[in-house]
Amino acid sequence: MTADSTWAKLGAIVTRTGYVLLDFDGPVCSIFAGLPAPTVADQLRKLFAADQLPDHVKNSPDPIELFIHAGEVSSELAARVEAEMTDLEVAAVATAKPTAYVHEVLAACRESGRTVAVVSNNSVRAVNAYLDRHSLSDGVALVVARSSHDPALLKPSPHLIEIAVEKLDADPAATTLVGDSLTDIVAAHRAGIASIGYSNKPGKQERMTELQAGAVITSMSDLALSLCSHPLPY
Repeated sequence: MTADSTWAKLGAIVTRTGYVLLDFDGPVCSIFAGLPAPTVADQLRKLFAADQLPDHVKNSPDPIELFIHAGEVSSELAARVEAEMTDLEVAAVATAKPTAYVHEVLAACRESGRTVAVVSNNSVRAVNAYLDRHSLSDGVALVVARSSHDPALLKPSPHLIEIAVEKLDADPAATTLVGDSLTDIVAAHRAGIASIGYSNKPGKQERMTELQAGAVITSMSDLALSLCSHPLPY
């Protein structure tokens, strides 16, 4: 796909987008930059009995995968894992690394009259702590993030997106999710809104394109420029 084609697809989405939903870990920051996700996963594994860890979970570096598995074991275990994961995410905020150009994206949304929300599988406590720490709260109208120990409510479920759309009183046709994971693209499709994939690692662009993301960017600067270049038609 050519750069001109990518820019055209991005512009077509941005032009009709009045509500920008940002995933947190990726588009906004790298939450586990200083406290690596595999370290968090190792901490969560301590909450499981030895016979509760099949091989794919025993070796997983992904905290969310352990949380999902905990929900398959029992609601009680899921609650313990979610609480520990929340504490670790909040601790990680101190060393989280801001994503380049996210401040420019928020400024472009503000200047063009667009509304921003954060929609995340990370805990609502961690998201709000990060936004406060980096003076971003004023640019975000709403945070819809993990507040339950039910893994089924997380993306790729459309649940969090649907809550955001309802609370913002947004038109789904004017709403776009920007996410860096395949689950974001799937969740956006299921919620009936547009999606912009943020390909921040090799291989993501092809997979996001296969999942029919509306557009795929490799830098948040692309989104900031497009927001500035395509004012809302209303």
